[in-house]
Amino acid sequence: MTILGIDPGLATMGWGAISFDGVKPRILDYGALITPPDMALPLRLVSLFDGVSELCERFSPDDIAMEELFFCKNVTTAIAVAQARGVILLCAQQQRLEIAEYTPLQVKQAVVGYGRA
Repeated sequence: MTILGIDPGLATMGWGAISFDGVKPRILDYGALITPPDMALPLRLVSLFDGVSELCERFSPDDIAMEELFFCKNVTTAIAVAQARGVILLCAQQQRLEIAEYTPLQVKQAVVGYGRA
């Protein structure tokens, strides 16, 4: 099984791909999709869509894991992240991939065993 994990963001969208043989996960690659702040919003979203589509073609994931949007004090940031999440959801649906969503707390607990890390 191959899983593509994505941390949504408009300026920086982090990603990591792992394979799992039922015993031990193995990292395939990781990186970030970056969009410049002076680029128009629609073009930034297209760039992210193209990047996520390319990652799906490259790794042929069985599933996508994505961080849930949590309430943010900065509404502008929350809206930008929500738009980036929409791009991921659209791409996943076009590729017919399942999406699992996790809170930041759940991700931290799974990685380091403690949610406040």
